[in-house]
Amino acid sequence: MKLTIKKMGINGEGIAYINKKPIFINGALPNETVEAEITEDKGSYARAELTDIIRKSSERRHAGCRVQKKCGGCTLMTLDYEAQLKYKKELLEEALYKYGNVKRSFVRDIHPSERINGYRTQCKLPLKETSQQLYTGMYMPGSNHFCTIEDCPVHDRDLETARKDILNVLNTWNTEHPKERLGEYNRRKEKGIRYLVIRTLNNSTQCTLVTGRGKIPQELINRVMEVSGMTSLYHSVNTDMHTQDIFGTVPKLLAGEEHITFTMHDLTLQLSADSFFQLNVSQAEKMYSTAVSKIDPCGTLVEAYCGVGAMSLMAHEKAEKVYGIEASKPAIRNAKANAVRNNIDNCEFLAMDAADGLLYAAARNEIDTLLCDPPRSGMDEKMLEAVMQVNPKKIVYVSCNPATLAKNLKVLKQKYHVVTVIPFDLFPQTPLVESVTVLERG
Repeated sequence: MKLTIKKMGINGEGIAYINKKPIFINGALPNETVEAEITEDKGSYARAELTDIIRKSSERRHAGCRVQKKCGGCTLMTLDYEAQLKYKKELLEEALYKYGNVKRSFVRDIHPSERINGYRTQCKLPLKETSQQLYTGMYMPGSNHFCTIEDCPVHDRDLETARKDILNVLNTWNTEHPKERLGEYNRRKEKGIRYLVIRTLNNSTQCTLVTGRGKIPQELINRVMEVSGMTSLYHSVNTDMHTQDIFGTVPKLLAGEEHITFTMHDLTLQLSADSFFQLNVSQAEKMYSTAVSKIDPCGTLVEAYCGVGAMSLMAHEKAEKVYGIEASKPAIRNAKANAVRNNIDNCEFLAMDAADGLLYAAARNEIDTLLCDPPRSGMDEKMLEAVMQVNPKKIVYVSCNPATLAKNLKVLKQKYHVVTVIPFDLFPQTPLVESVTVLERG
């Protein structure tokens, strides 16, 4: 059927309408006329497969990636970058108004990324084996079909080089040592390699092999450590087929340095293999700096969901006392070490649930400012209740999900008013958009 694409969905799909019913079409762009076939009808909406583009958008561009349609990781790669920024801002505005009743006028101009390709500094990729050769890739959205990735444009070039070099080492080892080969993961035997996790920063590479049961041969460890720039090699065992988690057991250091280090905002920070950090580091620094700039000098600052403590440490001069709260114990260990490394003594890091940590800090000091960077799910009900109880004067909310941000704001607006929302593009070629929202009490 012939359809006209009216707008973009939150996952980057085009949306057409039939009698006011939305039809979601992957690969279609706003203002295009397309041919599509309905593949799924849910009553209130439907999904369709794009079969032809009758009239192309003037904003359509060549993807520059051979597997862009199959991979599903970069749904906006066919869209001009200026148009990507425009649509991301619109998605943020629409979500804030729809779910949080926040007017569009509060949303400022989006901050573009310096690099639209080659910005990702970490990958976590499953492996498959074809003709006795291991390949990394991704599962196509909503399926078990594996898409082999030979070269990823959005990966940092050092990351891509490391990924290919490590794969070459593994495949060479398997050819030379058939009895000790580390092949594709076998669910029944609980043997083999499941994921390759690689992080590259400051010309250094940190690698984790996530496998089934069994040890990694020492000679293979030595060979991986010979890869250019390799700083550390870790091993995690994950045999649970019902989890979405990449890591199973706590990653064990097999060789090299325990951490990888990098510089941000005049701070030297360390990361262990299982610690989260933003993938677009240069853009994250700008976003974090903006968030910190919105903090007024105060007595006590709490950062919830603080990770390895980057923003807490960046903001340490803004407050007499800083509490950093994070549920991940490895991240808190890194945060404490980062404070010592940078000679900062007014930051206390707590391995606690966000709500429990906030209440703990509030029992000891009056909280002036709450800085928070929750996961995509946003603040849960327990945390929202804690925030409303503690009632800090100001909240600086860093968000990676417009919908959950908006729903959280709807609750917070019972006591706070939105001052500004500042969007940042940390993930070019994708529909993801991050933002910094400032709220004041009263």
